[in-house]
Amino acid sequence: MRRAALLLSPLLAVSALAQDPVDLAPLKNWLSLQKGLRSVEADFVQSRSLRTLRKPITAPGKLWFTSNGDLHWELGAPPKTVFLRNREGSFLIQPVKKRFQTLNVGPDAPAGAQGFQMPEFPLAADLGEFTKRFEVLKVEPQPAHCDAEVLPRDVQARKYVQVLRLRFDPKNGQLHFFEVVGKDGSSLKTEFSNVRTNQKIDPSVFTFDLNGYRSDSEK
Repeated sequence: MRRAALLLSPLLAVSALAQDPVDLAPLKNWLSLQKGLRSVEADFVQSRSLRTLRKPITAPGKLWFTSNGDLHWELGAPPKTVFLRNREGSFLIQPVKKRFQTLNVGPDAPAGAQGFQMPEFPLAADLGEFTKRFEVLKVEPQPAHCDAEVLPRDVQARKYVQVLRLRFDPKNGQLHFFEVVGKDGSSLKTEFSNVRTNQKIDPSVFTFDLNGYRSDSEK
């Protein structure tokens, strides 16, 4: 009898841990603060780690976002890749190659690993929407920030993504970093700095002169 109890005790402990609910209050507070965002401007550094590389590949970037959905995300200095979303659509632009691609990135578009390289602001309108899009694995409040680990609920994305890591400030709503860890052992981390919120952004930021550029749909 004692032997059976000893064998069962670890299983009972694991079961108890699995049933312990995650405290979603920090996430809820953070998302509620993001409701007041009308615009975001920020610098960032993106680090890509691969199993075959000793050191991560890093590149600087900038982003501009407005609450009406306009987004300008550029990587490299000078920019080598530009993602642009405006009323006309969404475009992936390669200035060096003078090429561009029109993307289907609406709410019903497939969400593969690529879809998590450019996080939205806000990530969700509220906690209910967030938990529909992500399974929350862990929330760990710290003195100056909060760490969270989530998984996309999208079936296609889960084929590639092992975990998404977030670090944010639940007091002012700022996102510190966003990291995508792939099932192939790779990771892509975007760390934000010099964040400016609710500043007036020139509308020309969300346009791009594609004269002389070739579409990838062209043969």
